[in-house]
Amino acid sequence: MKRLYAITCTLLAVLLLFTACGLFSDTPVETEAPATTTAEIAPVPSVSADGPGPADWSSLTGRGKVGFTLPDFSVETANHGTFILSEALKDHELVLINLWASWCPPCNMEFPFLEQAYREYGDRVEILALSVENEDTLAVIRGIAKEKSLSFPMGRDEKNNLAATFSVSAIPTSILVDRSRTVLWMTVGSMDSVQEAREVFDTYLGGQSTEEKAVYKVVITDQNGKPVPGCVLNFCTEEACASVICDDQGKAEFRGEPYAYRVQVLSLPEGYDFEGGDEIFVKAEGDEISITVTRLDG
Repeated sequence: MKRLYAITCTLLAVLLLFTACGLFSDTPVETEAPATTTAEIAPVPSVSADGPGPADWSSLTGRGKVGFTLPDFSVETANHGTFILSEALKDHELVLINLWASWCPPCNMEFPFLEQAYREYGDRVEILALSVENEDTLAVIRGIAKEKSLSFPMGRDEKNNLAATFSVSAIPTSILVDRSRTVLWMTVGSMDSVQEAREVFDTYLGGQSTEEKAVYKVVITDQNGKPVPGCVLNFCTEEACASVICDDQGKAEFRGEPYAYRVQVLSLPEGYDFEGGDEIFVKAEGDEISITVTRLDG
């Protein structure tokens, strides 16, 4: 795949309503799929609803669509682990595969929304982010994950097997599969809010919808009344906690079962401090509580 630079991606993002970056290949192919790189996502032949996984991904080029059954596969992750699709689906009802690249602004803008959705739904939905860029090594991806505080598995779409299977011509592209590895939903372009991810997950989980859950809101400001973005809060019951990230306006929104949640300030951006305790409660749907933190430089 021809190396694309950030400026090219930015121009393409404008043409694609700021939601996606285009991909090109040096050599045109009939399916318009990206050309391949050098390594390979490994099929896992021992686990498959339809028999062994394919020995040659090229037989799947251009066949990916809603209703398609993915072969089982494994991929090395940036945190030195191994992701196996069938294993992830033993513990999760759905897997969202997100194809991206480090130079793609819409891809990077989408990550905070995916991370917040993962913190809320991670017990039922696994997220796997795979870069389609040859120069995005695992070390590069590891750095991006650390910089953006991303906790879901990340790796590489080695040899662009998935990109070719789904004839991906723009990123980010997201593909949702169920426990039978059947593609339920896919989209091209970035999600512009965590609510979009929630709606997709709620639709295909088939459980309680977002509309049926109680909504709790917290806003974080400094001593001067200015919003503090990027804070991480915990909404806790006696049994468990769910983390939520504050948006650019310092607001955090949590949807869950009606409960008097205890709110914890889990982390703050550098240069801020919080001396309050963890006995802050949101008791009713629609409540919006304010928490003041201290900006150390005044």
